[in-house]
Amino acid sequence: MRILVNTISTKKHAGGAYQIAYNFLVKTLEHQEVEWIYVVSSDLDEILPEQIKSNKNYYMFPTQPDFKGSYKRVKKELRDLEQQLKPEVVYSITAPSYFTFDTVEVMRFTNPWVTHPNKYSWATMTFATRLKTRLYCLNQRRMMRKASYFVTQTEITKKGIMRITGVLPENVKVVNNVLPQVFKSLPQTPKVQDGNWIDVACVGAPVPHKNFDILPAVVKELKWLGVENVRFHVTIPSDNSLLSLYKRELDAIGLSDRIITHGRCSQMDLAEMYRGCQLCFLPTLLEVFSASTLEAMYFRLPVVATNFDFNSEVMGDSCLYYEPMNAKDAALQIKKYVESEALCNEMKQKMDERLNLYGDYDKHFNDILAFLKEVALKGRQ
Repeated sequence: MRILVNTISTKKHAGGAYQIAYNFLVKTLEHQEVEWIYVVSSDLDEILPEQIKSNKNYYMFPTQPDFKGSYKRVKKELRDLEQQLKPEVVYSITAPSYFTFDTVEVMRFTNPWVTHPNKYSWATMTFATRLKTRLYCLNQRRMMRKASYFVTQTEITKKGIMRITGVLPENVKVVNNVLPQVFKSLPQTPKVQDGNWIDVACVGAPVPHKNFDILPAVVKELKWLGVENVRFHVTIPSDNSLLSLYKRELDAIGLSDRIITHGRCSQMDLAEMYRGCQLCFLPTLLEVFSASTLEAMYFRLPVVATNFDFNSEVMGDSCLYYEPMNAKDAALQIKKYVESEALCNEMKQKMDERLNLYGDYDKHFNDILAFLKEVALKGRQ
């Protein structure tokens, strides 16, 4: 069995995809029954172990798409490589990758803007950005239709892929996200707390659909509800304009200490932040399967999240949900936790049960590998 793993479009600042590609490639080292062909981006090459990079079938290319530079050269070299090595299946982890293959391709597709956007997420954009995003999504759909097989993370996304491409249900494999392996080696025990504060983790990149600009309004609503000891911990870089917004809105009412920024965090630093918190707040308006949900459950932080299917599919009844964009409703749900230790303990127990569904990376990898082998077998027939 010869499988080409395509990560040529995996970028270092592409959020979870970078770590997902790294984890998958490292795991292939344990499966030598497969002849792996590695086609990787220069970005991903920076962090891969020598054991992979020394493989005879390891090929590194400038990160794509680079339409003003190396794209045409890489396209030709990639085509020549495919003809030379003749893989039985191509697995594109970051897809579409802006390249086509003669070999049957399995796309890992997890772009919610293409499969299931909603009115709230669209409303976060300016007219120009909305137009640009719609054109981008049209192009993504066009490229998706060139593939017949897909791997994705949730049933919601699977339905969107089927609607867009017209493929059969058995051609889309749902493999849930899993807790990053690094967290399993780290302690879950909470750090010694400052008894005067309730600390709330609010983790993610500062992009509009994450809706972190709702935080000042939630802080104000909590104050009006008589809850003045809650503060939010964010992972927003120090030069981001959101921090100026927070300062401007909260300084005037003496609440600037309610939002604490940790900047962009490594997974080790992120774990330390979680251990110092008691709750988690997820105001996101659009996701496929946020790793933050699993991280919060692992560190046993009761969660308040937006009431969307992409959240409830993962967390079920182990979370309190609020109406999207409604800061008052969010504050009310947070207050429930603040005032009830029994509720917090109930949710922690439910989160432990939910996390059992998403804690096994071996199963995650093996499910994908079994699907790739199944697709390759179909290609032989």
